[in-house]
Amino acid sequence: MSKPLDLSLPTALILIDNQSAFTHPDNLSDWGTGRSNPLYEVNIQALLLAFRSARTASSTFMEVIHIFHSSVTPGSPLHPSHPNNGIRPLDFATPASDGSEPVFWKSVNSSFIGTDLEAHLREKNIRQIIVAGLTTDHCVSTTVRMAANLGVVDRMLDEGPVKIKSDGTHVKDVRVQKGRIVLVPDATATFGKGGFDAETVHAVSVASLDGEFCEAIGAEEVVKMLRKH
Repeated sequence: MSKPLDLSLPTALILIDNQSAFTHPDNLSDWGTGRSNPLYEVNIQALLLAFRSARTASSTFMEVIHIFHSSVTPGSPLHPSHPNNGIRPLDFATPASDGSEPVFWKSVNSSFIGTDLEAHLREKNIRQIIVAGLTTDHCVSTTVRMAANLGVVDRMLDEGPVKIKSDGTHVKDVRVQKGRIVLVPDATATFGKGGFDAETVHAVSVASLDGEFCEAIGAEEVVKMLRKH
């Protein structure tokens, strides 16, 4: 059993690249061979519904954040000019119509490059993020790694960034109150590549993140935690 979510902390659900380019039959060969996690769509929907319900009932700040990809490569299924309109959000992960769910557009793997996501998380004092979406080994992995490296959910208890001397020692001791990064592996998916099937690529990607950059908690467990809030 995983450690429960701490929903007394300001929390964001970050959904990455839930866009039609990844499901359109004409585009599947662009991504690889087959796709992992047949329950991805069901689990994303359950996660989003549970988070929205918890947010409505919570006195703590909770926010859904949507990250979408707009490629700069002509011909890419995620380029704005593509005839299949691949940048369109999938129906089950469309941002709320009332504008209460921020949307950030990126053009690279990291959700933090070329966007205001980092500034937004710090402004809102987000201390816990829950990450899901596409694809496990590319944009999801890169975003989780950068979130951890940037310390976007951490709180510095001493002023100033970490400063390191030329010999590798620290200029001064730094105290950090750690936030929490949660990855929902079965609400993410990827494709086979390099001779490895999709489930293997997915599993190895999650294993590389879990315990080092984030905590991996299954969708059913996260949904139960949200419903108890």
